[in-house]
Amino acid sequence: MKEHKKTCAEIFRLAGRVRAEVLVHSSESALTRFADNIISQNVAEASTSVSIRLTDKGRVFRTSLNQPGGAALSAAVKKALAALKLQKKEKSLLLPPPPSPLRPAAPGLYVPATAALKPSFRAEKVAALARLCRARGMKCYGTIENGASSLTVANNSGVFASHRETSAVYGVTARKGEGYGWAEQYSPDASKIDYAAVGARAMDKAAASARPAAVPPGKYTVILEPAAVGDMLFFLGYSGLGGRAWLDGRSFASGALGRRLLHPSITITDDALEGPAAGATFDFEGLPRKKVVLIERGVARAVVHDRRTAAEAGERSTGHALPQPNTYGPMPQNLEMTAGDSSLDEMIRSTKKGILVTTFHYTNLLRPKTVEMTGMTRNGTFLVENGRVTRALKNMRFTQSVVEALNGVEALSRERKVINGWGRMCVPAMKIGKFNFSSATGF
Repeated sequence: MKEHKKTCAEIFRLAGRVRAEVLVHSSESALTRFADNIISQNVAEASTSVSIRLTDKGRVFRTSLNQPGGAALSAAVKKALAALKLQKKEKSLLLPPPPSPLRPAAPGLYVPATAALKPSFRAEKVAALARLCRARGMKCYGTIENGASSLTVANNSGVFASHRETSAVYGVTARKGEGYGWAEQYSPDASKIDYAAVGARAMDKAAASARPAAVPPGKYTVILEPAAVGDMLFFLGYSGLGGRAWLDGRSFASGALGRRLLHPSITITDDALEGPAAGATFDFEGLPRKKVVLIERGVARAVVHDRRTAAEAGERSTGHALPQPNTYGPMPQNLEMTAGDSSLDEMIRSTKKGILVTTFHYTNLLRPKTVEMTGMTRNGTFLVENGRVTRALKNMRFTQSVVEALNGVEALSRERKVINGWGRMCVPAMKIGKFNFSSATGF
């Protein structure tokens, strides 16, 4: 963080009396990729990006660079100052905010040993997996990755907020003939990943996926493992739980706060301050993030705001600004769905006929207002009959409104999984009635 502070100080010196906001993001990551039971690639990367936003007399200009010091930084600021004078004035320009008290980050998000893992550690995990795959007549594919990142948000009005965290992700796809199986685990602490269990899950699914059959399109009871639930929650947050979409009438919750919109078993919170989905306790303007209950027992309670959408809505910012300027508005990035009282096995046993889905693939949003999405199942899709998994299925395409799906929830699992992607989520497995599979993909 010392280098970040030095970079910000130099930018403020060069900016002089012009208001300046700075985002500095540094990351170091290392990845081992494997295929056909052998390591195919080792890569490591370290980078720092700097975004500078200048405002003066109603004008604003933003520039970015990946050389945080020396002549490059000086030249970038000087060019930005010259370009600033040529910009048209904006009537609704927001000035950088003053500093606010910030909570420290939740413990356990930065683990030095995870940042320092050597290639030999990753190679040993891959070798152990490959031995087991060969013994079972399988091939394994995937990645094992570790890294650390640091974020600083600062302005010359006194804001200086920094956050750092580590991550480790182990993802495995196993193959046996036509059968594929997938499993993955994320943790900020690499020592807490159960590498053997991840590999075993992928291999077991691959073994069970041999000779997949096809079933006709239609509406089925579906049992979604957490990775698939996470895809749905991402699109719900992206398109429906941010202040900009809500104000513009594009959100499923537009004009509907206080009404029950989802099943009563569904409670969704955005909480960067503590809990399994915790992260940076400030947003990209340096304002403190707040815990926001978005859906409470199916009732839409709130959306997240930045300063601009909060002013339009007559509310206060919840600390969810993205880097400015942007067209998306604020978005939740630390979503958590409450657990239920079931288990994956119990969901299967209670299902007369349904489909068990490991994960989705190639998902896209079709209609934001109803959060209708489409995609395919992948790496472990199974038919459930009379409380038992009876056979593997070919992958299927689905076209389904998330709002409709989350009104048909029949069970949630007690166990939840943390998923790291665009932000962080903590989700359970889920059983849903009448989930729409539009076609079989044929593979």
